[in-house]
Amino acid sequence: MALQMTWQPSLLNLKRRSGPPLGLRNLGNSCYLNSVLQCLTYTPPLAQFCLKSQHSSNCDLATEKKSECPFCILEKRIVRSLSIDSALDTPMKINNCLRIFAEHFRCGRQEDAHEFLRYVIDACHNVCLRLKKLQQMQLQRKKGGGHGGGGGNTVVKEIFGGALQSQVKCLSCGVESNKVDEIMDISLDVLHSGSLKEALNKYFQPEVLDGNNKYKCDNCKKLVAARKQMSILQAPNVLVIQLKRFEGIFGGKIDKGITFEEVLVLSSYMCKASQVRA
Repeated sequence: MALQMTWQPSLLNLKRRSGPPLGLRNLGNSCYLNSVLQCLTYTPPLAQFCLKSQHSSNCDLATEKKSECPFCILEKRIVRSLSIDSALDTPMKINNCLRIFAEHFRCGRQEDAHEFLRYVIDACHNVCLRLKKLQQMQLQRKKGGGHGGGGGNTVVKEIFGGALQSQVKCLSCGVESNKVDEIMDISLDVLHSGSLKEALNKYFQPEVLDGNNKYKCDNCKKLVAARKQMSILQAPNVLVIQLKRFEGIFGGKIDKGITFEEVLVLSSYMCKASQVRA
């Protein structure tokens, strides 16, 4: 299934096509929940996937158990937000099902929006993996054996998943060591940044490892000075960026404004291998 990155107006209610987004009532310290729901609801590929019921129509859980499937719950919430004519709605169902996404979350208690977003994304990704595994097992039984394919790819990973490369280059012999990590978001420090671009530049700028922080080079067989740099190996179709609003463990909240441009160009942060493939 190819992701639909731009909106298909035919899937939206008339009021949602021409009017403002549906407002969500605060149920008591639920601003973190509402903000995450609004972000997910207006992420085009995810919203259109849900509007077509592409998860719930294939969910392996029995009908009476779909109330316990995190992706079914999210899908129902997104469909409702993009389908009803009201100007305001109460996300009561998903608020009452917090434990399905994160066991330690409690109604009425302040929680972290980024933490909740990660739990939602991970929960939906995991249920898709389970469904995929069951479908592959059923297919194998029908064929009388064989191995399933597809690995750990899901619609959630297709939308939000990407990869970062961490490269360390020995400044003595020039040998490079690369490590790749899959990501669902990028967290940026904003304490000393006034814009998203400035925070990204600092995140991806080279760092010299020297002094007490020297690098053990496998080629030189000793501690040496090295240069470390992060770069994007695979850019997500939808990049989630978290701005770190708290300074240290016991620090106060960083509430200053962070400017950002309407269009974010990632080409200068891509690793050389990705630039060559592109």
